[in-house]
Amino acid sequence: MRLVAAVMAVLLAAAVHAQASSHVIEDWGDAPSGRLPARWSAYGKEAKITFTPAVVSDDGRRALHLKTERYSVRLMRKVDVDLKHFPTLTWEWKAATLPAEGDLRGEINDQAARLVLFFGPRWRPRAIAYVWDTRAPVGTELHTRQMVLDRWLVVVRSGAADAGKWVRETRNVERDFTRLFGAAPSGLLGVGIESHSEDAAHASEVFVGAISAGR
Repeated sequence: MRLVAAVMAVLLAAAVHAQASSHVIEDWGDAPSGRLPARWSAYGKEAKITFTPAVVSDDGRRALHLKTERYSVRLMRKVDVDLKHFPTLTWEWKAATLPAEGDLRGEINDQAARLVLFFGPRWRPRAIAYVWDTRAPVGTELHTRQMVLDRWLVVVRSGAADAGKWVRETRNVERDFTRLFGAAPSGLLGVGIESHSEDAAHASEVFVGAISAGR
């Protein structure tokens, strides 16, 4: 009996540790198909939308579906994640259509997808956008300022080689932030998902799956 109790205690401790080692930011599990969860809202430049963002099932996954033609969609939700405990971000996405002329390095700065992290302070926010670009190679980084927003765009996937299939990304956000901004990150305030095709006569389409923070 003591042996059984000891084994159960070890298994319970392992389960608690595994649970504490990650934090689900979004898995779309409680959102009705065909709709956008109420916790997500549009931000930035408003567009006349032809295709409404919605949660769908794709290849057995719950995902957010974004499709654009000559416009862009930007969605955001608030989060409260301590990067000291959960420094890495993992997400899944599938680019169905890459904007043909998109290139982070030029004037046509359209991408199939951006996963954007917003950091405090609120009066001078900073952001990192992880990008699936059409032409700019992986590792390309671009620093921009938009009003009070100080932002870095980082290409983590490029081109059509992986288009049409689900791929998983993992980034050490704490390390990226410190390298890009020269200081440790403050609190993570929000997560954004974007898809762009407004700079040329082309289109974009992407599915974004589960997003989680971990050790």
